[in-house]
This record gives sequence, C-alpha cells and structure tokens, in this order.
Amino acid sequence: MNRSSRKVAGATGQRRIINPVSVGAAIVIIALIGVITASFLHKDHDKKEAAAAVAPPAVFTPDGRLRFGGADTVVTVITDFQCPICRQFEATTGPSLTDMVDAGTVSAEYDMVAVLGGLSKDDYPARAANAGTCVAVANKPAWLEFSKRLFENQPAEGGPGLSDDTLVQIAADAGVAGPDIADCIHSRRYAGFVASHSQQAIDGGLTHVPVVKVGDTTVENLTPDGLRAAIERATSAGK
Repeated sequence: MNRSSRKVAGATGQRRIINPVSVGAAIVIIALIGVITASFLHKDHDKKEAAAAVAPPAVFTPDGRLRFGGADTVVTVITDFQCPICRQFEATTGPSLTDMVDAGTVSAEYDMVAVLGGLSKDDYPARAANAGTCVAVANKPAWLEFSKRLFENQPAEGGPGLSDDTLVQIAADAGVAGPDIADCIHSRRYAGFVASHSQQAIDGGLTHVPVVKVGDTTVENLTPDGLRAAIERATSAGK
C-alpha cells in the first residue's frame, strides 16, 4: 500500500503546519503505512525560550511522560489526540499493552504531544492535551480511561474539535469531576507545559505520530502481535 505526505515548507523561525498522510480505507497498523508523517516549523524564538522554562507537573516523569507499571522494559507511546492512526493504535493494540502492564511484563510511558494543530480549526490537539494533563494531575489512574474515551470521540480532521464543556464531561465520565477539573480545562491551566513539551519533541526530531518504542528501539509493526514480538526481542536481548 502506498502512502504520501504533504509538507508545508517555510523559513526558520516561522510556524509550520502539520499535515496528515493519506492512507487507504483498509488500514493495517504497521509503521510503514500507519503513521502520520508531518513537517514542522519551529515557533518563533521568543516563544521557544519562554516555553523551555515550563517544567512538567509532578505526576509526570522529568521528560514529560506518564508512566504506568514498574517493569524494567519500557514501552513509550508518543501520541496526539487528533491523530487518527493514534486512535486506531489505541483501539487495536492499546488493550494488549494495558494487559502487559497489568501483568508486570512492561511499563508504559505515554507521551502526549500537540503537533497536529493544522488539522483543527480551534487548536483541539493543544486543548485535548491540556485536558489530559488536568486529568493526570487530578487522578493519574483515570487518565487511561480518559485517553481511551477521547480517542473514541475523536473529531474529524479539518473541523472544530470537541468543546471544552465536552472535555469536562468526558473527564467526569472517566471518574474525574468537580469545579477544579472544569476550571483547569476551561482556563487551559497547563497550556504552557503542553506547548513546551510539544516544541521540545519537535526539536528532538519528532516528525510523525504515533511513535511507539520498546526501550530505544522504534516498533515498526504496531499490531498487538508486532508489539509483543518487539517486547520479546527486547527482553531476550537484556538477559
């Protein structure tokens, strides 16, 4: 199956809009056809300098990820809530990953980024990542359910995203309710962290989402079997 990407070139220091790949209707979740490839422009220098000072909330790892599990083998999932292939990975392979975390086989680190703003009329990726941060700070275990529900309700590309009121309701449905979570989402309390972390990911070489890694090795086959095989290779190499 062929895939293509559309890139918007620009001069250094300008903002770059990220565009998705075109994929066929029958998508198989493997990296060669199952990632959204994109082109990034850095934000202007002043915004980058300001964003660089924003530290992750304490519930996150120092590099801005949410870690679940205590196993030495770590699966990292870099994801954007506007990304349709991320949604399909969550639906198809996410349950297997959760089962392996629960069994103590691996730890999972979820890395929320907001890099697909060009696919939304109202900056939905950043608003959704802020809402995810609000939920994680309030009740980290509930983030998994919140993330799953966000992907299940993912808006279409190119239009408006879910409203802030809807994000508040999804948080409540995931078990996190009350005036503080509503204020956090509506006020975009963690917008600075989201912008900082996303820009740092771009600066670090992120060019597409999703990205799934076992340790430092990128997983190319994102099916449940492909993920399990990558984990088995990693654990065997570590023995």
